[in-house]
Amino acid sequence: MAWQFKNAAKTLSIANTLGKGFTFAKSLVKKSFTTIKRTLTYAGKLHHYVPEYLIFTILGIILGLVNIALLIPVLDVLFDTSKIAAVSQKPIYSFSLDFVIDSFNYWLGQTIATKGKIAGLGIICAIIGVSSLLANLFRYLSAKTLIRFKLYTMQNLRNALFGKYTESDLAFFQKNNRGALVNTITSEVFELEHSLLNAYQVLLRDPLVIIFYFSALFYMSFQLTLFALIFFPIAGLIIATIVKKLKSYGYFSQEYAAAMLSKADETIGNIKIIKSFVAGKKASDEFAEINQKFTTNSKLLFTRRELATPVSEFLGVCAVLGLVLFGGYLIFESNAALDGAKFIGYIALFTQMIQPFKNLAGSSSGIQRGLVAAEKLFTLLDETHIITVEEPIQHKTNIEHEITFDNITFAYDQQKVIDGFSLTIKKGEKVALVGESGAGKSTLADLCSRFYDVTTGAILIDGINIKNIPLADLRNLVGIVTQDPILFHDSIENNIQFNTISSENQLLEASKNANAHEFITQLDEGYKTLVGDRGSRLSGGQKQRITIARALLKNPQLLVLDEATSALDTESEKAVQNALEKLMENRTSIIIAHRLSTVINADKIVVLKKGKIVEQGSHSELMRLKGYYEKLVNMQQLT
Repeated sequence: MAWQFKNAAKTLSIANTLGKGFTFAKSLVKKSFTTIKRTLTYAGKLHHYVPEYLIFTILGIILGLVNIALLIPVLDVLFDTSKIAAVSQKPIYSFSLDFVIDSFNYWLGQTIATKGKIAGLGIICAIIGVSSLLANLFRYLSAKTLIRFKLYTMQNLRNALFGKYTESDLAFFQKNNRGALVNTITSEVFELEHSLLNAYQVLLRDPLVIIFYFSALFYMSFQLTLFALIFFPIAGLIIATIVKKLKSYGYFSQEYAAAMLSKADETIGNIKIIKSFVAGKKASDEFAEINQKFTTNSKLLFTRRELATPVSEFLGVCAVLGLVLFGGYLIFESNAALDGAKFIGYIALFTQMIQPFKNLAGSSSGIQRGLVAAEKLFTLLDETHIITVEEPIQHKTNIEHEITFDNITFAYDQQKVIDGFSLTIKKGEKVALVGESGAGKSTLADLCSRFYDVTTGAILIDGINIKNIPLADLRNLVGIVTQDPILFHDSIENNIQFNTISSENQLLEASKNANAHEFITQLDEGYKTLVGDRGSRLSGGQKQRITIARALLKNPQLLVLDEATSALDTESEKAVQNALEKLMENRTSIIIAHRLSTVINADKIVVLKKGKIVEQGSHSELMRLKGYYEKLVNMQQLT
């Protein structure tokens, strides 16, 4: 009884495992189909490609089939068989392949009888030559159609992905590593193009080749073709066993490749710190560790993938040898309607079938790698925007009265940074935010432009919640000058005019007001000078003045200065401070500063501590309070 119970439990366990395996396989097939279907949506209108591709492909297959079939009459002529001469009367018309073959043999027999065998052979060779030319022309046209399809699909995917990057919230870039994002738009898209989309060619063309060629093989010898069918399931099972783990290997190879790119990007971007800490070996060791994992995994991937080719070659040879033996039996020992010339033609047709089957078997690895790349792409594309415009939408092009922070709070990952902050800034007022590092000053600046949304409370412009203002309108109202000047690898002129339409006079005026015109004109190429990667060819003060000129040209209603002079030397700070004074003239300004000497003349100074306002007033008013602000001033020895 116990033995029966044990066997029953074991049987139930096996059934359960098989059920889970079937469910997983079904889920994988469904997911793969969904991914492929979605990839096709980026190709545009498929009716521009599919009918054209199928027509050219089918014509190429048929003509290729004709080329091989014409080998049979060539052999009949060369070996002087009586098959052609046997068709002495013109066949009666019927809609069948036999009528076409008999008509050709009758015409060829008449040609040989009147003009000789050399003439007949020459005509067959001419037909094969023309047919081959047309077959290859149609193959070229089908390949050209597929290339258009692939390139257009990849172009749309890259544009969609880059558009996602430019439109996403800052939270998106905090969640996703920069190196991985760059790797996705380059390596992953490239992988998709050269694996999944190449597999489309196999999946569209090779099944048609197999159908047409199998039909011809069945017509030539039903018995021999049934024997051949035994080979293909066995070969498919063996090759499937070899490639079944390729998806997991492909996934980790792409993950390690992204990690290497990320590490290289991080190292190059922070090379000064690495060198100053003599950390070159540490960085190299970390990269080498990732590289080793990539190499090990890739070795497993390539070993399995390359094993499929020799195995399929060997299986193909075995199949042909088996056919030769069985075909010889049919010719010598059987009454089957199969002669030597027809058998050689049959073998030629069959060998043409092996490559399509190999392509279909090999395409599984490409599809798996492509699916991994596609899944990564679509995971990024499907990430939702956190910052959205809420109803009712109200357009806003200027600040008429005031900006109000109405009891706002904000938290990063559950850690509260701003806590019950309330403040009103009148139009044209210059308000300074001061406090220790981590008090929430820069966070308030980010909230003004809706780089992040407040957790509770509201920020209002003339009584309108900024969540109801379109992002383009809101960000056109705000100009930001940060502590680290952000420049693009472009000319000075294009950096100043960045996304702003202006005349040459407006450009020059902005540069002069930013105290940048003088040093720009002293450069060899003036305003056409390339600033280098992130402005590497300019000094800190020069870079900052260019960003100020850019802000002046934008002419924002609200100016946010986030530690704009803290990273500069005394001489550069003076030049930049003068430029900032011109920038703030008749403009609502929020000044964030550690150096309190830069905010003495502000209309209002707001002192923050742990996200809360502890004091506010003018410099003289706050000094008379002898509170937290005075403590900060004394720490900087400011009198």
